[in-house]
Amino acid sequence: MRSSFYDMGKSYLLAGKLYESLAAYAKAIQLSTATSMIDTPLKSMGDKSLAHEWVQRLLLLGQAAKFPTYEAKGAVKKLAFSGYKPIASPAVIVAGGCDVSVEQQIQGYRQLMLEAFRNFKGTIISGGTTAGISGLVGDVSEEHTDAIRTIGYVPRSTPTDVFMDRRYSEIRYTEGDSLSALEPLQYWTDIIASDIPPSQVKLVGINGGTITAAEYRIAMALGAYVAVLKDSGGEAAKLLQDDDWRMSMRLVELPADVMTIRAFIGWKCSRLAPDIQETIAKAIHDHYRHIRHGNAPNQDPSMAEWDKLPEYLKESSRQQADHIFEKLRQIGCTVHEITDRDIGLMTFTEGEVKIMAGMEHGRWNVERLLDGWMWSETRDIMKKTSPYLVGWSELPDDVKERDRELVRKIPKFLAKVGLEIRR
Repeated sequence: MRSSFYDMGKSYLLAGKLYESLAAYAKAIQLSTATSMIDTPLKSMGDKSLAHEWVQRLLLLGQAAKFPTYEAKGAVKKLAFSGYKPIASPAVIVAGGCDVSVEQQIQGYRQLMLEAFRNFKGTIISGGTTAGISGLVGDVSEEHTDAIRTIGYVPRSTPTDVFMDRRYSEIRYTEGDSLSALEPLQYWTDIIASDIPPSQVKLVGINGGTITAAEYRIAMALGAYVAVLKDSGGEAAKLLQDDDWRMSMRLVELPADVMTIRAFIGWKCSRLAPDIQETIAKAIHDHYRHIRHGNAPNQDPSMAEWDKLPEYLKESSRQQADHIFEKLRQIGCTVHEITDRDIGLMTFTEGEVKIMAGMEHGRWNVERLLDGWMWSETRDIMKKTSPYLVGWSELPDDVKERDRELVRKIPKFLAKVGLEIRR
């Protein structure tokens, strides 16, 4: 299967179908299990045409991302832009439609994107023009100047109707004469040259055309997490129907929900110390068993005692434990170790409970989706389906109340490990 994608990529390349060739080579890279599998087609790249150079760049990136030897990373670093500061982690790529035909639709996501990145601290990479999705990143840059570094990649020569977005922190110019796959190939070169593992990079996609389609597939081939927004259309929708890619474990379809997108952006950014994490996770699971007692179906594996709980369900509770501190930061609270007195248990306001409950549902959405769960009208643990993989506003109130009750218990969970919450 892997070799057939390499053969397909070569055939498309010889036929002059560059974007089809890049997609096939990207899939071949994703399936490769040894550096030699990439090295052989890389060494066969004899033609020095622009198309061949782009495919060669993709193969070099694949080697450096999947099999990061000193030689592979060195080859990529030679192609990285010089004279710029390294790209800082966490890094999020925002890709999508920039065509005038979808401009109005893309603008409908403006407030969603502003809110999703409100508490983000890191780097956003995008197209760097005022059009479509790139312009939305300019809006984010303008509103969150102090916390976010935005980097736009654009060709040095552009059509007269394409305008640079000067609100970006930085614009990096490629040698292209029009917007193309060269820009994503270059930003991935700079990311890897900055020693950021692709597995730590997130891509958020909305709609998109031919170039965006390449961005989605290149990102997945190199090992990044890719999230496309539900019902955004264009190449995002086509990707979810592509039999070669739709089952990729790092591809998810997210509801257009602020807290879910925010949770995806910050996915696994921090982890608690194992002993603290395990104690809090067990307390969370005990609470879950208590509230579902009498309502859970027979043979529900999530109702087992901690010692008998399947490992993937233990990991779910551990991820909930990790996320507690992100929730508390969101409402302006700090956590302190107490050893010389009884711990005071804070009572959150209903406004604070609502914020944190929405965050918890967003976190749960991302956790489930990345674990292969899908939306369905019925909940089935064995088939990994749930009717609750939706935005917060679409949840039934009884399900919302479970999340509210969970976050109200946070002070007690933390007290079990000697921690007290303060405003």
